[in-house]
This record gives sequence, structure tokens and C-alpha cells, in this order.
Amino acid sequence: MKINLIISASVLALIFMVPAAFSQSNQKRNRGESFYKLQNSNTSGPGNIWVTLTAVGFVWDDVPDKKDPSVLSSQKWFSNLYGFPEIKAQVGFGDFGTAYVESRVLSYRFKFGNIAAGVKLTTPNNEDLRLNGFGLDFKFNYQFFETNPTLGGYYGFMPEGFVVKGLTADVKFLYELDLLPRISKVPLRAIANAGLRMPFRSDRADCFQYLLDAGAVYSRYGFDFFAIYTLEAFNNLFKPLILTQENGAKRFAVFFPENPMYLTLGGNIRYDNGLVISLSVPVLLSRNKYSSMGYGNEEYQIEREKYNVTDPFDPWFTKWKMAGSISFPLRYKKTSAEMMRTYLILKNRKKDNRMDIDNRLQEPGTEGKSQKKEPLEF
Repeated sequence: MKINLIISASVLALIFMVPAAFSQSNQKRNRGESFYKLQNSNTSGPGNIWVTLTAVGFVWDDVPDKKDPSVLSSQKWFSNLYGFPEIKAQVGFGDFGTAYVESRVLSYRFKFGNIAAGVKLTTPNNEDLRLNGFGLDFKFNYQFFETNPTLGGYYGFMPEGFVVKGLTADVKFLYELDLLPRISKVPLRAIANAGLRMPFRSDRADCFQYLLDAGAVYSRYGFDFFAIYTLEAFNNLFKPLILTQENGAKRFAVFFPENPMYLTLGGNIRYDNGLVISLSVPVLLSRNKYSSMGYGNEEYQIEREKYNVTDPFDPWFTKWKMAGSISFPLRYKKTSAEMMRTYLILKNRKKDNRMDIDNRLQEPGTEGKSQKKEPLEF
């Protein structure tokens, strides 16, 4: 785990290795950018290539008891702190598509985590800013393992959510309400991604998940703030999903409040050369319904009798995470939509500054007096 953290920190340190020769003329913006995992409805632009390097860290589980002889004999490194590096590259094609690949290149026990490839499509009118934007995202993901560590020893229930070893497919509908082109003084966007995750393994056919990411993004010239709600839900809205593992030796129930769900708060800092530094903090919202991991719980006995389960389930996912990333263009051609976004944001910023000047000049008792001690903002 210590090596994982070092590698993750090194990914963030690459910010200082990004070439400084990028043009400083106008701010470069990725028309098809994401905010943490929330995707907007636009695409990157013809031939534009963007790379994102991410480091994810969190605390999960209790530190093993070092006084326990069995622990001492089996483990030499004790830590409940995890950190992983990730990478994503995307390239725009035409004015309607973006293709991308992404991977967690180093995961638990220093193993290769996953690799995914996908395509995002939108209507070709995203050359201009649009009030309503629509898109579709298709992604195929190959997960290399689904155990160690897991939640209570159940296959697939990892600290950050549920995974299936092997191939899965995500299909999402993307919607974006961008107020900037209609009300230029309100640089606010509401974005929603909704879809389905489908495992290709026959023994995981019942473990498909409904996906939802919904959030708001406030953007100014040099920074963004965003808040996102994320839900990965089994088919358990009206009744619990009953899962059986280890050839029937384990049978447990997962209720809707126990699905992986997070509230993410975060922000970006933008530079004119296209470099974006981002920090996101997802906080767990999942709640236990009946059982706990302890067998003496009275509510677990009620659950056991009502749903004929043999084992308890607890949404013991990581309580919080921190994800830091840097994004930069390898190839960039300006898109008219983002040029207009930059223009409108700058125009409103200059209007605010001019209003500030007018207010100062109109303050009573200041006529004819020197303003040297109060420098004006431009």
C-alpha cells in the first residue's frame, strides 16, 4: 500500500512536468470535459486529445490488531490507507463524438485494476453553446479481480462499490442544462447521467445496476465548483436483492439504502494553457437497513426469519475518498462553443469590475479627492 501511495503522489507531481510551451493566448477548454465522474453532454472537438492523471486515496477497514499472533505471522505491513493511480485519454472525432480509454493501472495488492474503452456521442449542434444538450455514452470495462479486500468476504463488494470480475457494459443517457447561453450572468450547469451497468457473466446476471449521476456546476474563468450525487443501485427499490454465493453457503439481502451512493463536492482550477487541477471528495450516503456484520444483532434475526438469509450485510464501503487529478491537452484546436463560453464569462467579469469602479466614483464626499490609496480593479 505504501508503494501505491507513492505512485499516486507521483501522478499528481506530474503537473510540474507538463510542458510550459502551451499557448497563452486564449484559455483552452475541453468541450467534452467531466466533473469527477459526471459527464457533460458535449464532445471534445475534432482531433482534440486530452489526458487526465488521477490519484485516488481513502481509509477503509480497521488496522489489524498487531498483538494478535496470527496477524503478526501473516502480515508485516499494517495499513488501512489506500491510494491508486488512474489515467484517462480521450480524442474527439467530428463534432459529434469522443472516444476514450481509461484504467486504474495499479490497484489492490499491486495488481492491474481494470481497463475500459468507450465512446460518447451527441447531436452535432454542440458547435455552439446550447441551453439543452443530449448525449449517449457507451463503455466496456474489464475488471481483473473482485476479491481482497471485499465487504464481509462477499465476492464483488469492494470498498468503493460493487464490481464484477470480467467484462461489463455501461450505457448512459446524458443531459445538460446550460444556463450561460440564455442568462449570461448565471454560469451554472445542471447535468444528469442515467443508465445501466450489465455484467456479461451468467452467474452475475441478477447483479445488473441502475446508474445515476446528477449534479450542478458553477463555472467562472479560472475555477469551477461542483456538487454531485452518485447512485449505483441493484434491482432492489421495492424489495431486497437476495444474493447467494459460495454454492449457496452464503445467502444475504441487500436493501435499497445499502446501495453504493455518494455525495461528491469538488472544484477545478483552470489555467490558460488548458491545464486543469481538480480535487473531489466523495462522502458515503449509504445506510444500513437491518443487519450488521455482528450476528448477535436483534434486527438481523428479524431479517433472517423474514427473508430466509444466512448471513448479514452491511454497507461497509469506504466512508470518504479524495481524488486529485490534472488534465491537459496533447493536441488542441479551439472550439467555437468554448470560445463563446470564455467570452461570456470574461464579459460578465469585466462588467462587474466596471460597476465596481462606477460605485466608487459615485460615493458621496469622494468628488475631486485622490483615489491613489484605493487602486481600481480592471
